[in-house]
Amino acid sequence: MPGRLVRYFLCLLLIFLVPVAPAEEHGTSSSSSSPSPGYVLEVTVDTAQQLDVILDRADSLRKLFNPDQYSRIAIVLHGAELQLFQKSNYSANQSIVDRARLLDQERVIDIKACQTMMRHLDIQQSELPAFIEQVPLAPVEIDRLVKEEGFTRF
Repeated sequence: MPGRLVRYFLCLLLIFLVPVAPAEEHGTSSSSSSPSPGYVLEVTVDTAQQLDVILDRADSLRKLFNPDQYSRIAIVLHGAELQLFQKSNYSANQSIVDRARLLDQERVIDIKACQTMMRHLDIQQSELPAFIEQVPLAPVEIDRLVKEEGFTRF
């Protein structure tokens, strides 16, 4: 399992070090003011500490770029880490939930939760914070982000 955490950490590092240039720099102009496509990261971690490392890295790098000019990160959760965000577990995981909420509000990350895994873990839709977007199935959402929105999968 430590190898998986290292992979996620390295992906986050690469994401923030490889900015997507604005359209004007490529000789094209964009009539839309929407941000450039981003990166999608599939996350399944085993502990709060592992998720905390990922959020710490995103938190430390958020001051280095403007999400309106560079890519965003979609983090698709589809494992036991979803339980960390349950309202009944908020007091034990307050720092993680609050950090994730802040990063979402500042448009650094978008957190998505797999409803299929939520059902498997017996997590009701109302038990997750409103800032977490719920999607029917993680692999389908990842595929959609890649094919329809031009995200890069890590």
